[in-house]
Amino acid sequence: MSKRKKGPWYAIYRQVQPALDAYEGKDSINLLIQQLAAEHNYEPKVLSRMIRAGRFLDRLVGPLSPEDVRGGYAHVEYIQRLHELAPEEAQSLVGMAISKKVTLEALQSIIEKYADRIAKSDAGKRSKARSLVFEHERNTVMALTNCGTAFFGIEEGEIIHVERSDVLGQFFIIKDRHGQDNTAIFCRLGDTSRKAIKAAAELLKLAKTARSYFDKVWFVFPESSELVHELAFLSNEEKLFRSWLHLSTLISDGETFTLREVTSLRHALSRVLEDGADPFAWSGHYLNELKTPIHDSLVKKTYTFTVLHNEFTTELITDMPTDSFKEFMDEVTTVDSAHDNGYVSFIKQPRTL
Repeated sequence: MSKRKKGPWYAIYRQVQPALDAYEGKDSINLLIQQLAAEHNYEPKVLSRMIRAGRFLDRLVGPLSPEDVRGGYAHVEYIQRLHELAPEEAQSLVGMAISKKVTLEALQSIIEKYADRIAKSDAGKRSKARSLVFEHERNTVMALTNCGTAFFGIEEGEIIHVERSDVLGQFFIIKDRHGQDNTAIFCRLGDTSRKAIKAAAELLKLAKTARSYFDKVWFVFPESSELVHELAFLSNEEKLFRSWLHLSTLISDGETFTLREVTSLRHALSRVLEDGADPFAWSGHYLNELKTPIHDSLVKKTYTFTVLHNEFTTELITDMPTDSFKEFMDEVTTVDSAHDNGYVSFIKQPRTL
């Protein structure tokens, strides 16, 4: 049991407050509280509760005189819990709590009521979100069935629904007629709890991971999705849009669904011209005493390799670092370049000595 000095808890909080405000961090704050607790014949844990309650009360209603606080620090602790759930309700009850006109049992009952209400609300939101995701997946399956593999440029292929993958999650695979994994298809609804641009950045990471295993990567979004335009904007910035990364939306056709590929970048253009948006911008500060602020933008690293073939010079711009490219090609090698439909292929030939 703690040996309490005479005087209400809020008065003791006021007495120790100057020492707390003067704390400069040279010694442990726990050591300071132990010293103050010993001076006032309290256990350190009890004094810590008083300090937390007193500081919360000061933030909520401003400094009070000790005579105005007749309720215990436990009353204020309950008000603090209630404030996390229902700030307006806590504000309306704080006067009764510090006047000791409401019991702890009554406050606990009010806290439980709001906690239960929030839990039910959260459960309802999660249930609705799951329902929307399930509906989008169902509509996507219907659209894929109707469009077939021909929509994705693959004749005589098969679509497989992957229900579990530790790396890529749930998605669809298109195998070509030779049984090769050609295309990965992800259906995404969007996350309303996050900014669309941040969700798009996460999807771009997913697409790049999938690209390691598939020739093409597709996404299927609802028709009214904002996320599809943000992902188009990001992928276009990295020159990926409609190269190997393709986006589509569901189109309702009576009682069924089909797909429409996103080919326009009007949204991306208006985003830059009207909003001045730069998703690659960042801000921070230097690790110095002044913490000088700094603003800049991410710049993608690219490397240019030049190949001379038949008196013509061809350049390859890639994000593969120089050392990695040299290791891949060997230091001494012959490289041929083939031109087909505007694309340049670099063909590694056997090393010649």
